[in-house]
Amino acid sequence: MRKTAIDLLLRPRLPSDDDFIYRLSERVFSAYSLHPTGSIASMLGERGARTVVAEQARAPVGFYVVGVERLDHPFGPWQHPALARLNAISVLPALHGRGIGGLLLEHAEELARDDEGAVSMTLMTAESNRRARRLFAAAGYARLFVLDHAYARGQRGLVMTKAL
Repeated sequence: MRKTAIDLLLRPRLPSDDDFIYRLSERVFSAYSLHPTGSIASMLGERGARTVVAEQARAPVGFYVVGVERLDHPFGPWQHPALARLNAISVLPALHGRGIGGLLLEHAEELARDDEGAVSMTLMTAESNRRARRLFAAAGYARLFVLDHAYARGQRGLVMTKAL
């Protein structure tokens, strides 16, 4: 029987979370990045980045990082819209398939839309990352284009977007 993520607590990142975030990033993103720790450090340090950590039973089990850019000019019907980017999302591999990633993604979208006023969320994932591709497709993300050599060892990246 599959355990669900009902008892999940989502909260803003604390300085004490960084060790968990770096270790999980190294473990999960090393298939796609030559320097996952440096990449995640850059994302965490990005101006305006919002990082949320998921906990179960007071232990961190996942996280996401969202970057938001506010345009200083009109775009379509919006006067000064914000555009969000899902820079990273990860869950402990032992807990895959329990809905945690979906809840993190839903929360990231809500934060971008409701707190930041974002009108869309864009992301990039490795074409070879089937689990992530399924998660994003199930949440309504559409492929915009493919970037050759976007990830380590020549892997292609899929750029996807969703209106919020």
